[in-house]
Amino acid sequence: MKSRQSVWLALPTLPALALAVCLISSAACACAASAASIPATAELAPEALYELSMAPTSDYEARVRMWNPSTAEVWVDAARANGITVYSIRVSGHIASVALSNGMRVFYRTPLTATSSASAADMTLSPAVGPRMQALASLAEPLHYDSTLLSENYTFVAGRGTSVAGRETIELRVVPKWPGNVRRTVWADLHAGTALRVEDRNYRGDLIWLWEVERISFEPPPQQIVQAARAAISSNEAAPCSEPSMSLGEISKAAGFGVALPAWVPEGYRLVSLRPAQMARSAPVAQLIYSDGLGTITFYQRRVPWWARRASPPRVGHAIEWERNGIRYVLVGDVDPLLLLKMARSL
Repeated sequence: MKSRQSVWLALPTLPALALAVCLISSAACACAASAASIPATAELAPEALYELSMAPTSDYEARVRMWNPSTAEVWVDAARANGITVYSIRVSGHIASVALSNGMRVFYRTPLTATSSASAADMTLSPAVGPRMQALASLAEPLHYDSTLLSENYTFVAGRGTSVAGRETIELRVVPKWPGNVRRTVWADLHAGTALRVEDRNYRGDLIWLWEVERISFEPPPQQIVQAARAAISSNEAAPCSEPSMSLGEISKAAGFGVALPAWVPEGYRLVSLRPAQMARSAPVAQLIYSDGLGTITFYQRRVPWWARRASPPRVGHAIEWERNGIRYVLVGDVDPLLLLKMARSL
């Protein structure tokens, strides 16, 4: 009898209990939905998000505006699928492209009216002179990402970004620890992590490089683009994105003289590559590349014929050129010119 009475006494509380259960369930569902709606990029550390933005994993097709002082404004079509990235521009009745995959690159061309992939034999293309082709060639030689070197010399700050190409972004500021060096700002897609806008500014805050997506679709690009890129990257024309670095002895032998190293470089910079550059007046040129993980300083050296020798000291500038003992030196970089001059005088 007591048991039956307890049941009847409990009946008025059942609706309240049911309501509580519903509220708890709704709250749990809301929390689950909220957790599901949080972008994966929000859980990444700024350094990891930066790495993803520079080497995205999502397939996409985009129209991109590039700018720097030497090539001015260039529009590039960009696409990525199956681990292959393709950059293309329209040139003289055809599409000039470079495909990048697994550290390899290849230049090729396809007709403007192509509806299917061309054969590898029809797609070889040597980068020609001209600002637009120079811009395309620059995309084929990315500086190797060195997370250790970058972390040693830069700090990463993430915050809410402005909309780019109609997409929500996270703003990443890559700030140099040492004065006079390059700084970078990246607007990465909130959901995919892909870089939608990249600005590099020099020590004065002047814009020196810009990458800005005008439109982007995170869908696989047309099949003919993928087929042409795969055929090109599989051809014998494919080559490493960057040549292996030589030793000081090897580059000196190739240049025909003792290549010299400066005794001082700006704080954070390290020698990352020694290799031959393009021929200049039939004289071999040694190219030394210094990097702090983001900024680059390039040092060229070549022998001058005896009849053209004219000794001159280094003078301050964004490009410093001088001559000593029959060797011509050119030092170029986006750091403070006073740092370049100090580097030149330490030779």
